[in-house]
Amino acid sequence: MLTRLTISDDHAAYREEVRAFYDAEIAPHVEAYEDAGEFPRDLVRTLGDAGLVGVPYAEDVDGGGLDYRSFAIAMEELARTWKLLAGTVNVAAGLVGYPIATFGTPWQRERWLADVFAGESIAALAMTEPDAGSDAASASTTAERDGDELVVDGHKVWSTNGAIADLLLVLARTGEDDGHRGLSLVGIPDPHDRDGVTVVRDIPSMEGEAAVETEIRFDGVRVPAENVVGDPGSGFRYVMEALDVGRIGTAAQGVGVAQAALDASREFADEREQFGQPIRENQGISFKLADMAMDVEAGRLLTLAAADGRDRGDRVTQAAAMAKTFATDAAMDAATEAVQIHGSRGYSKEYPVERYMRVAKGMQIYDGTNEINRVVISKRMYENEGER
Repeated sequence: MLTRLTISDDHAAYREEVRAFYDAEIAPHVEAYEDAGEFPRDLVRTLGDAGLVGVPYAEDVDGGGLDYRSFAIAMEELARTWKLLAGTVNVAAGLVGYPIATFGTPWQRERWLADVFAGESIAALAMTEPDAGSDAASASTTAERDGDELVVDGHKVWSTNGAIADLLLVLARTGEDDGHRGLSLVGIPDPHDRDGVTVVRDIPSMEGEAAVETEIRFDGVRVPAENVVGDPGSGFRYVMEALDVGRIGTAAQGVGVAQAALDASREFADEREQFGQPIRENQGISFKLADMAMDVEAGRLLTLAAADGRDRGDRVTQAAAMAKTFATDAAMDAATEAVQIHGSRGYSKEYPVERYMRVAKGMQIYDGTNEINRVVISKRMYENEGER
C-alpha cells in the first residue's frame, strides 16, 4: 500500500516480526489481565527482553538501536494487540526516555534508562496538576534547593503508572523564573521508598482496572540536586520536545486500535449472516468498513511521515500533532463503528470492540487533547520552521 512511500523493505519485515512476537507472547494473556484488573509487569519485562521498550535509543542503554519509523511500527502493532501496554511503552520511550536520553548526564542514562528499557523498571511522568493540565507551564509543584539536595513539594494527577513506578520524572518549579523557564525535570528513583511520597489514590478510568492512573502528593521529598535532568529551568522545553516523540507514539497507538477494530469488524461481518447472506453484503456495513480502511491507511501515512521527519532530524511538532490528532480521532470513529457493526455483541464485554471504544477515547485526551493539538497545528501554519 502507500505506506511503502515512508518505509523500507526492512521496515516491512520488522512489522511482520513484531506482529508475530506480540501475537505469540502478548495476545494470549490480555484477557486474563483485563479480567483480573492487574497491571502486566511481567509482560513489560518480556518486551524489554525483546528490545521493544526503547526501540529508537542506543543499545548502550538497552535500547533497540533502531529509528523512529521502527518505533512507530512497533507501537502500532503493540496497540493492535493491547493498547494498555503500548501506553506504558510510550511513556517510557517518549515522555521519560527522550529527555533523559537527550539531555541527561551519562550516569542518569546508565542508571535510570537501562533498567527502564530492559523492562526491569517502570517509568512515569508526573506533570499534570489539578489546576495545570493543558497549561502545563502553570505547574506549581516546587523543588527548592537545600544544600546538595532538592526538596520537592506539590500535587500531581493523572500520572500513568505513577503508583507502581520505579522512576518518577517530575516537572517542578526550581525558581529560575516565574514562567515556563522556571520549570525543571527532577528524577526521583524508587519514589515509594522515600519519605513524603504519598499515593493519594488510583484514579478509576475508562481504560479498565488494569490501567494505573495515579494522584500523588510530594511533601518535603528530598533527592540529590544532581537529579535534575539537563539544565535547570529547561524542563518545560524538554517536555515539549518529548511530546513530539510521545505524539508519534500515540498516533501509532491510534492506528493500531483502529486496525484492530477494522480487523474484528471484517471478520464479524463475514461470519455474521442475516436475511440469508453475510452482513458485509449490506451496503450500510460495507461502507463503514471502507471508511475505516481509508482512515487506517491515512493515519498510518501521517504517523510514518512524522516518524520519518524525526529520523531526518527535522522539527516535527506540527507533523506529530497532525498524526496524533487524525489517528486518534480515526480510532474513536473506527471503534464506534465496530461496536455498531457487532450490534448487541459489540456492547458486550465478551467481544474486544467495546474495549477498543473505551481506550480510543483516552487517546483523544492525553499527550495534549486533540483540541490543543489543533491549536498547535494552526499556530505552526503561520511559523516558518521548515517542517514541511
